[in-house]
Amino acid sequence: MRSIGIFLIFTLLLGAEEKISKKWESSSNCFPCHTEIVKKWRLSRHANSHFSKNDLFKKTLQYIVKKRPNTILNEIKLKCAQCHNPRVVTKTLSSDDKLSLLMDHSTVQGKYTKALNTKNMQDGVNCVVCHNVDKIHLDIEKGSQGYRSVSFGKQGTMFGPFVDAKSPYHRSEQREHFNGNNPKLCFACHYSAKNYQGLEVYATGKEYEQIQKSELEEEGCKECHMSKKRRGFASNYSLGGKNPKIRMVRAHRFASVDNSNIINDYVDLSTSVEKNKFIIILKNRTPHYLPTGYGLREIHLRAIYYDVNNKVINSKSTILGMQWKDQNGEATIPHLAYALQGDTRLAGKRSKKYYFDIPEKARYVRYILSYRAIGNKLAKKLHIKDNFFLKEYILVEKIYRLQ
Repeated sequence: MRSIGIFLIFTLLLGAEEKISKKWESSSNCFPCHTEIVKKWRLSRHANSHFSKNDLFKKTLQYIVKKRPNTILNEIKLKCAQCHNPRVVTKTLSSDDKLSLLMDHSTVQGKYTKALNTKNMQDGVNCVVCHNVDKIHLDIEKGSQGYRSVSFGKQGTMFGPFVDAKSPYHRSEQREHFNGNNPKLCFACHYSAKNYQGLEVYATGKEYEQIQKSELEEEGCKECHMSKKRRGFASNYSLGGKNPKIRMVRAHRFASVDNSNIINDYVDLSTSVEKNKFIIILKNRTPHYLPTGYGLREIHLRAIYYDVNNKVINSKSTILGMQWKDQNGEATIPHLAYALQGDTRLAGKRSKKYYFDIPEKARYVRYILSYRAIGNKLAKKLHIKDNFFLKEYILVEKIYRLQ
């Protein structure tokens, strides 16, 4: 009997859900000592990973529930939180609570609304998410599991790349997954994931692993999505009246199209003409597909032709992206897709020529390379309002004289 009792206690301890202390729940508490790091992080999509700050994420969840009435909104929010908000305290719904939520029981609704909207949750993928990761045990067969792919340390201990880091506010310890360009920590959430039908909705980590090691200029994600190492301060705190220690640090920008030149920096574009064809050559220097990540992202190539009077006489375009279809063959979001109908993305470390017919009276061509987080039609279907997702990001726009 005693052994059974010990087993039950042990099981309860394993299942215990630890609340995040007020001291660690917000990046604002880290700002006084890590000012520059937090400033950069606040401009990142990591800082906007909660559904209240991410219109596409929020509308996608609502759309899934609309199309799958047996899906409970709060249940899917908890499932997605394993990567979007890995320090979520409440991780699952009990069977009783599922029934209550289906019946719209206000008390139970309030319970989960509160759990999903804590200060820590709304702070996104913040400091205590990454820098409290003690160990990583990613199972690539299962794909990205977020908090299921890592073990967190005790609250009050922050892990990082420096063996001699000291702070009067928290313990500091070194962990190897912060050193070099090791991508393991990133892959806890960015390796791969599948939808209800077993289709991969993203596979950035898998794409990376398909690249031959000889083709990798730099291993990992940090060089591009954070920055190259440079002289600076991990902490601006003056310990014992001494000047902060100068370190080799990276910017915590987690680069995307709105806070960096990430695509321009790692995609080369050139042009040429052969007979009656205008050619755009793209070289993808990244170790993953272009675009990668969530399967609604698009790269647009356009060629707009003008005559001698500067009037548009024709235009041609092509899209690099993925096309998802539902059971009726209609365009849908990746999480609801029954089939991937097409994939026109450019593989990592590869080049490709894109051909555009030249009209007979064309004097010159204006060519444009641009990025969209989601195509116009699906954006309207999902009722997206946030301009970050609606905007067309012009990356290259130039003129090529044909005559």
